[in-house]
Amino acid sequence: KRQLDGALCRVPSDFFEHVWSILERTPGGIKLCGVFLPQQPTLSDMTDYELNFSLKIEEMLSRISDPAYRCLVVEMFELINVLLKRNAELRFTQTLDADYLIHEAVNLYQQQTNSTDSLKDFYNLPMQLVGGSTGYMVRVIINYLFNANIQKVDNIDLNSGTNADICKIS
Repeated sequence: KRQLDGALCRVPSDFFEHVWSILERTPGGIKLCGVFLPQQPTLSDMTDYELNFSLKIEEMLSRISDPAYRCLVVEMFELINVLLKRNAELRFTQTLDADYLIHEAVNLYQQQTNSTDSLKDFYNLPMQLVGGSTGYMVRVIINYLFNANIQKVDNIDLNSGTNADICKIS
């Protein structure tokens, strides 16, 4: 199914609007197949329903030669959208690297199943939360979101004068 959906370049009807909402919460931009889409000036120069934005995303997706991988990327963006929509306080503090996230999901799958051909086996997993590709991708996305935010907090110098308002109670 993934092979077919990817080969036909199928995406959900509101996919591009979902990518737009992800980009709004990703100041570092989105990276896919070595192509970087910055948050600014993209958000200020385009709108979420604009054809140019859809074409830009489609151009990024068209660099993917494997149809099943393309389908996984689309699924991953949809999962990120759901997580961000349900948790309004979450934001990506670094560049959203789609290839890295899928690579990490495949690695997690390989570690837990000891698969010899993990990428092919991962492509064939059903799209479900328990035992499927969705579960692995969600875990990786959540780790990516929270680890980046924890590292950002760890790097703040709490004693510097510029951070005086961090613990200020009004």
